Amino acid sequence: MIKFSTGFKTVGAAYSESIALLEALYLKQSWEKLKIETFNSNLLKKRSNRWIGHHLQYFQMRYIYDHPPLPNWEYLSRYTYLVKSRQSQVQVLYQYICETHPFVDRLMNGLVGENLRKYNVFRLTRSIFDDFLKEQALTHPEIEEWSGVTIDKFRSDFFILLRASGIMEKHPSLNVRKFIITSESFAFILYGLLDESFTPSEILNSHIWRRYFISRVEIEQILAECQVRGWLQFRSYGDISELVPRFASLGEWMDAIE
Repeated sequence: MIKFSTGFKTVGAAYSESIALLEALYLKQSWEKLKIETFNSNLLKKRSNRWIGHHLQYFQMRYIYDHPPLPNWEYLSRYTYLVKSRQSQVQVLYQYICETHPFVDRLMNGLVGENLRKYNVFRLTRSIFDDFLKEQALTHPEIEEWSGVTIDKFRSDFFILLRASGIMEKHPSLNVRKFIITSESFAFILYGLLDESFTPSEILNSHIWRRYFISRVEIEQILAECQVRGWLQFRSYGDISELVPRFASLGEWMDAIE
C-alpha cells in the first residue's frame, strides 16, 4: 500500500512558477541548464535560494520525471508554451500534481469527487475534511502520526490548490463545483493516451477523467467539441464507441495547433 505524506504542502500548487519554468524549459530544451539559470538569474523572482531549491525539487518530481500515461516534459513544456489559456495550462498541470502526490489524488477522488457526484455543488468545510481524514487513518495509520499543525497547514494548502485549479470558489467561499474542461486540455491528455496505444474503451474509462469529475456523458460531450474543431471523429452506439483521431500522434496534434 502506498504511504500517504503531506509533502505537497512544501510548495503547494505553485502553478504560476511551474508555468514560467515550463515555458523557459521549452525554449532551452535542457533541464540541467534551466536549473542553473533559475538560480543565477532568479527566474522565479524569489529572495530565498532555499525556496527556489524546494520548488525545483518538486518541479522535477512532478513534471520532469516520466509519469505514463501522462505525456513527458517535452510535450508538456511545448503545450504550456503554445496554449496561452491559463485555464487550459492549469487543468493539465493539475493532473501531474495528482499523479505525483497520492494523498492529494485520494482527496480529489474520494473527498471532492464523491461529494460532487452526490451533490454537484457542495461546501467543503473543515469538519468534512477532518472527518474524511479520520476515515483514511483507518487504513493509513501514518496519518495518526501527523501533528495538528501539519494537518492545518496541509488543509489550508489543499484548499488553495482547489481554488487555484478552479474547483473551489474564491475565498472566503467554500463552495466546490466541477471543472469546465477546455477542449485543449482534454485533447492533450487524450492524444497522450492514444500515443500509449490505449483502446477507445480504455481511454473512455481512464482514471484520469475521474480527476476531472466528469461522467461518461460529459466525456462524450467534450469529444463532440473536439470533433467540431477537427481533431478527431467520435461515434457511440450503445456500449460500442468508435474514436478516430485525425492526427497520428500527440506531436502532430500540437503541430496543428501551433
